[in-house]
Amino acid sequence: MTRLSKTLQLWTLLSCAGMLFAQQTTKPLTLQDCIRYTTEKNTGIVTAKLQEEIAKKKINEVIGSGLPQVSLSGNLSDNIELPVQSIPGEIFGGAAGSVYKVKFGTQYNTSLTGQVNQMIFNGSFWVGLDAAKRSNEYYARGTESAIDNALYNVSVAFYRTLIVEKKLKLLEYNLVSLGKTLDDTKLYRDNGKAKDIDVDRIQVGYNNLQHQLTSANEQLKQAYNGLKFLMGMPTNQDIRIEDASFDKPEQLLQQSAVSESVLSAKIEKYDDRSDYRQLMTARELQDLSRKNEISKYLPSINAFGSYSWAVQKNDFGFKSSDWYNYYSVGLQLSVPLFTGGQTYARIQQAELNLKQIDEQLQQAGRGIDMEVSNALISYNNARTTIETETQNLELAKKVFTNTQLEYKEGVTTSAMLVDAETKFREAQTNYISSLLNLYIARFELEKAKGNIAGYLNTAMQVK
Repeated sequence: MTRLSKTLQLWTLLSCAGMLFAQQTTKPLTLQDCIRYTTEKNTGIVTAKLQEEIAKKKINEVIGSGLPQVSLSGNLSDNIELPVQSIPGEIFGGAAGSVYKVKFGTQYNTSLTGQVNQMIFNGSFWVGLDAAKRSNEYYARGTESAIDNALYNVSVAFYRTLIVEKKLKLLEYNLVSLGKTLDDTKLYRDNGKAKDIDVDRIQVGYNNLQHQLTSANEQLKQAYNGLKFLMGMPTNQDIRIEDASFDKPEQLLQQSAVSESVLSAKIEKYDDRSDYRQLMTARELQDLSRKNEISKYLPSINAFGSYSWAVQKNDFGFKSSDWYNYYSVGLQLSVPLFTGGQTYARIQQAELNLKQIDEQLQQAGRGIDMEVSNALISYNNARTTIETETQNLELAKKVFTNTQLEYKEGVTTSAMLVDAETKFREAQTNYISSLLNLYIARFELEKAKGNIAGYLNTAMQVK
């Protein structure tokens, strides 16, 4: 049996031997449960999905602009005082230069008009339709990015909370153990085998453990609140989490040892990252914006038709025989001839924006390379650290156990016992901290490679 396996068994026994964490009636949530809840309730994910739905409706809006546009309008007017028109008198045989003042029209005018317009050709329409589809893809990438970020944050918060629970259980176990030692030392003092200073030394350690235990309880509440916030869960909802394999990092280490992709310091495709894919889609949108400006040089053709019913009378009262109708159909051609250079300036701006995004894509690629490389370094360092801290925990446990026996036999001093107990607790803390760092480093590596969702899905299926 390897030293790592022995220490892992020891760690499990220490965790189980501690006083149980406050019992709750709620069913413990696994990481899979938390992730499932997160994908449904996390505010960032929900907002991104809503934005994606809005983009889908935008496609329908653009399509609708190319379909027939039908309208119906009506008008009813009461010309209380008819306008006066000036007419040359010569028309009616009057003197040259004379003017007659005449009122034309009827008091009541009513009309009802139906209008149909149909776009026949407009270059901007097709570019706009393509842009709406690309916009939908852009927000779909945003949803993927929001999911990746939420899964990473929740996974890290999940294991941070587990770490606080493990620390709490260790403190409870150590408090019971040290309390027993304190009682034994008081008994030794009463029998003349120990001094007051020995009791005082152990009492100080016992008091410190009590304070640390109180602080750990508060930290646990805060950790749960942070986890629930990231999940999108109300903070007043009681939950409890668990991971049966959390104390067995050998599975995680074995997976990485046989996985060439994990140990690779390069990412095969940048577009494995959702944020990079979103930036690529943004470039496509900017290129469509440039094409849209170019299309404004093209003419547009629209067809129209209208049908109207009208009546004009001096008394308010309409019979069917009073109505008359008229209608028309036609084509409308619009040819842009000169816009003062505005269109050309907008095309130039769009081309410059494309160059900006190209530069951002190159920078993003370099940034991804850096993230993957740094994440790999951190992960390899975490693997080395967990092995070292595993050995230290085993040695510290051995030293503490032997020192306890020697103290009971009167061979060593209380100062040595307190020192051994302190180093053992430090080794415990360092071990579980390195355990957390190992999990986080793996999450960071998978996130940097654009595979956090796939990795979590595979890891949860293995568990």
